[in-house]
Amino acid sequence: MRKFDIEESRLLKLLTSVIDILLMCLCLVGCYYFYEAVDSSVNNGVDLQTYLVTAILCYLPMTFFFPVLLFERTTRGDKVVERAFQLALAHIVLFFAVLFLLKTEAIARILLLTFAGVFWVVLTIDRLITLYAIRDFRKRGRNGRHVIFVGHVDEMQDLYEYMKNREFGYNILGIFSDEPTNMENVPTLGGTDDVLPYLQEHKSVDAVYCTMARMSKENLISLYKYCENHLIRFYALPVYLSFLRRNMHVMHVGSTILLYPRREPLRVFENRLIKRILDLAVSSFFLLTFFPLIYVVVAFIIKRQSPGPVIFVQKRNGLNGTVFNCYKFRSMHVNDQADTLQATEHDQRKFPFGDFMRRTNIDELPQFINVFLGSMSLVGPRPHMLAHTEEYAHLINKYMVRHWVKPGITGWAQVNGFRGETRDLEDMEGRIKADIWYVENWNFWLDIRIIWRTLVNTLFGKNENAY
Repeated sequence: MRKFDIEESRLLKLLTSVIDILLMCLCLVGCYYFYEAVDSSVNNGVDLQTYLVTAILCYLPMTFFFPVLLFERTTRGDKVVERAFQLALAHIVLFFAVLFLLKTEAIARILLLTFAGVFWVVLTIDRLITLYAIRDFRKRGRNGRHVIFVGHVDEMQDLYEYMKNREFGYNILGIFSDEPTNMENVPTLGGTDDVLPYLQEHKSVDAVYCTMARMSKENLISLYKYCENHLIRFYALPVYLSFLRRNMHVMHVGSTILLYPRREPLRVFENRLIKRILDLAVSSFFLLTFFPLIYVVVAFIIKRQSPGPVIFVQKRNGLNGTVFNCYKFRSMHVNDQADTLQATEHDQRKFPFGDFMRRTNIDELPQFINVFLGSMSLVGPRPHMLAHTEEYAHLINKYMVRHWVKPGITGWAQVNGFRGETRDLEDMEGRIKADIWYVENWNFWLDIRIIWRTLVNTLFGKNENAY
């Protein structure tokens, strides 16, 4: 399980938006009563309540276009000020436009311009105070990210000079190098051959930064694969390496350029929020309308055909490899192999109605409860049994990458034919490639497309592996 990280905290980003709205309302009310005391004619025809509601509604979409930069480790103060200005400017323009379209009795331009300036100043001060509070929090050793360096010390020097600043919260555990090192306060942990044994023994490492220029290709590939399969972020200084994909992405840490394997759209809070809203809307509607009736009918038939519980609960791996309880309608007789043995076409453990449920996906409907609770999403890689995760993580390269996102009731792999029993390793490799493609290419309309194709396939399609 990955530890809490301020950078990815939805709660903190939501709290920041709430504080922004409160400050905005205080600024608007303060400006209104200031002019009421100094020159009341400025407020002639102004409905303060209408202005407040409009200001709040105009602010909400701005949070998507100008997301908060505060929580990123390497954010500079000037970037925070710039983003606050962009947000305040875009907000006041939209505010003016909406008031004009609403044809309010009066648009107090002086009041609004004063409010815009005051709000920008207050927002900037609030952002800078929060930024330095976060830096102080990290400086005291909280919310640290444990990292190691691998490669030639000279090539890591600029990166080290930037990351050694404790305000950014990087805890440099050490460096692996085949040459003598002289980095201040950074121990030499061994040569490049010693990296993998170290990672296997120390599970707290969050990220690996490699120069790679002087590592053997075999060690390099082994390290890259290990990070991909064990939820460790991998960053490479820009040295051409044939094993890396052509679409490596670039990021900047100070003056140092790093390469990383993939963009993950769902690491962005706004994207996760959009996905979560869709999940809550659909799961709530389904659970409050169709599910109770379906449950009564299904429960009656299950009880008639097979003694035991109606809901089958199984431990599965979810986001970041965490374990959660996955709910399904029980489609098999109670047996000791439910958590280890995959269902086959003529599996004797299935009872007649259970076989029907598996072919029509009815057995998956209780997973809307998982979606509502947040352990699953409507769309994502299908969650696997713990035994299968343990097995395939050692057999399939990059298998664990699929756990960077929440598992789903349906997914890109399922609507592209990778559903049901995996007869051989090649079938599972195809499924994993599809899952990783989804991790790298998520967008809202892709989810809608997958949901639609799932409905069409369920109603009109036929999958020979669905049993």
